[in-house]
Amino acid sequence: MENLISIRNKEGAAILDFVNCAAISERFFNRSRAWFTQRLNNNIVNGKPISFTPEELLKLRTSLKVLALELTEFSSHIPNIPTDMSIKVYVIDDRTAIEYIQNDDLEVFKDYIASDLTLDFGEPEYFDTEAEALAFCAGLGYGQDERGIPDRYPLRSSEESDQPFIECIEKI
Repeated sequence: MENLISIRNKEGAAILDFVNCAAISERFFNRSRAWFTQRLNNNIVNGKPISFTPEELLKLRTSLKVLALELTEFSSHIPNIPTDMSIKVYVIDDRTAIEYIQNDDLEVFKDYIASDLTLDFGEPEYFDTEAEALAFCAGLGYGQDERGIPDRYPLRSSEESDQPFIECIEKI
């Protein structure tokens, strides 16, 4: 083969140490593990180094993308059990409570939630990183009129100014 393609030298190839080459070979190529690893490692076969053909490379790319999608789908079904490091996000939809939070009026907020026993702030969402929490919160703080009180307002445990309000919610 004139154009020897070395997959192991490509950026990110270390990920291949964590995938089951035998399963990829059987599932996507209908070939043996030996066939797959010979091409992956550019082994010498019949006196010549071998690699994947352009068609096989396309199939390998597609196969890895399928596995990536399947892993992503599977990981979304694993419960996100909160830890001490998790970021909690409460989404507040009571406009009066939101007004008190925006005005940083903790005492009035405490009185308000203590006086209205029908208020329910729901369970928080948990996120592993600040970036995930921010992505979830993106756009939540807007209502019909951006100058008015929003319809929904996020409180994040990672925000120091939000923590006293979260503590009040968790005490009711």
